[in-house]
Amino acid sequence: MSYFTHTAVRGATPTLQICDATSCSVRLAREYPRHDTALSQEEFELLQLHREEARHELFRRSFMLTSERYLKGELVEPGPGNEGLGRFSSE
Repeated sequence: MSYFTHTAVRGATPTLQICDATSCSVRLAREYPRHDTALSQEEFELLQLHREEARHELFRRSFMLTSERYLKGELVEPGPGNEGLGRFSSE
């Protein structure tokens, strides 16, 4: 599956979207977190921890789904003539 990326800077906030090239659906959207001044230092650190846990869960799920597809034989192994299959690409 091929992917394409959209990047932008809105004000001082960089954003990133990774989209499926076939369906054009957004698979990952990332906006640099803004520091909310109403949060205490402890609340901000807890929020950062939750964000990090969410990223780890996303990559864990992606790894598990890719592994499952590989074991089912749904993924083509890279070789001569198909080196880029199954890898990210920005088109």
